[in-house]
Amino acid sequence: MAVAGFEKGIKTVETLQKSLGIYDYHEFHKTISALVAEGKLKPTKDGKDTNGKQPPLAKKYRVIEEQRQELGEDLIREIEMIFPLIYNRSYYKSHLEQYLEDREWVLKLCAYHNRADFPLSEEMSINERFYDIFKMEKLGSDSKIMSTLRKLGIDFKVLNCYKTPEPFIYYSKTELSAHKILIIENKDTWYTMRKLMKEGQGPFDTIIYGEGKKILSSIEEIEVHQKEYFRDIMSEYFYFGDLDDEGLKIFLVLKEKMKPLEIDLWEDGYKTMLEAASVPECWRKYKAQKSLSRQQIESALQFLSDEELDNVMHRFSEDLYLPQEIVNHRTLRKMWG
Repeated sequence: MAVAGFEKGIKTVETLQKSLGIYDYHEFHKTISALVAEGKLKPTKDGKDTNGKQPPLAKKYRVIEEQRQELGEDLIREIEMIFPLIYNRSYYKSHLEQYLEDREWVLKLCAYHNRADFPLSEEMSINERFYDIFKMEKLGSDSKIMSTLRKLGIDFKVLNCYKTPEPFIYYSKTELSAHKILIIENKDTWYTMRKLMKEGQGPFDTIIYGEGKKILSSIEEIEVHQKEYFRDIMSEYFYFGDLDDEGLKIFLVLKEKMKPLEIDLWEDGYKTMLEAASVPECWRKYKAQKSLSRQQIESALQFLSDEELDNVMHRFSEDLYLPQEIVNHRTLRKMWG
């Protein structure tokens, strides 16, 4: 049995657990106990300084130096076997300690690159791509993930994703009329929809970039805007944002501010978000979701079934939310194509 944390020195029990990839604590305890019995690990302070869990383990362990070569060979073998051919292997093969630190990110990248449905064949925005890979949508400027990409010798071109510059406040397919208008909370989704609309796709004539709460003040410009269709009582308005109480609150305030114009949530968009959230990791940790009552949430999401609504309320009670980036370029093309 090999120990992933092989470099000379002392390793914390948390580092060993991450390196071994064993997240069930009782299974991890059995593994560490076996490694100690085999003489491959030795607890510091004779095991008197414990991690406080039951059954206890030492806080730190020393990897027995004789095992380092064997353990290094295991990691090198892993790199050779799972890295796609386009990835650079040389850096991590010669910096195995760094590989251990970055391993969680790297394994997710490799798994995504090797997926049978070829998700990299369809371009996405940077945040959409990172959410699709890591279930974290704001990594485009994260120094650690960018450093990992450089070590692997890959870039945004390899990941087939595009940058999203600050958009105009709205985009219309035609300047003559607009009957279906969608207000979009986040920049990436706005930019992606604009790309698809330019290709003739989608049910909307105009999309407005909400930029979070800023739409609550900028929407007042509708009354003085030179385009009459923004004030036309016949125009249909819809809102689409993150599935959280903050996004729903923006919608409910907009609903009051825009009268006599009417606005509804984009039903197809929210149902697609829930359908796409097939694994718990899709839901992201958020601040306390307590700004709206259940009655207000039910009023906003009245198109959901009782089961879907109970699922949403359960997630909110755990302070989780669903970013609208889950409805990415690939998903929208399928919806509209």
